[in-house]
Amino acid sequence: MSAYKSLDDLFAARDLKGLRVLVRCDLNVPITDGRVSDVTRLTRIAPTLDELARKGAKVVVLSHFGRPKKGPDPELSLSPVAAALAGVLGEDVNFAGDCIGPTAAHAVSALPDGEVLVLENTRFYPEEEENDPTFAKASPRWAMSTSMTPFPAPIARTPRPRASPGCCPPMRGAAWKRN
Repeated sequence: MSAYKSLDDLFAARDLKGLRVLVRCDLNVPITDGRVSDVTRLTRIAPTLDELARKGAKVVVLSHFGRPKKGPDPELSLSPVAAALAGVLGEDVNFAGDCIGPTAAHAVSALPDGEVLVLENTRFYPEEEENDPTFAKASPRWAMSTSMTPFPAPIARTPRPRASPGCCPPMRGAAWKRN
């Protein structure tokens, strides 16, 4: 039996209205001229995000994007990805200009029930690729539950911080059912 429960287990166990759910997923999508040119990955995560939002959860999306060399790089911001995700979901998607710290914490606390928030690229912090436990604990500290969507390709080259470093129970998103 898997150590991870599914979102169906979460839906059966409690009302999600107002629950902050961190969704760690792969938003590495191609961007051409500042716009997402292929939304396939976004389409695959949409059922999880949509179901959580429809059930009243505050959906917080955490992801890496590209490989910035020295900290934040505007070319590797998740802002255009958040805009494309809004198009896929057919709903507004909020965006926070950081993934940890006061900016992210404020955006999460201000997020209305049933809405989606994309946090800025985790790779703007070298600690993300170094699998630093302090960074891993700082990123999802506001979440009550986490959901992970499967990465489309093996990612063994770079270790990942656990999606929920002891702060909340991990769950598998809807895409796990298809894979």
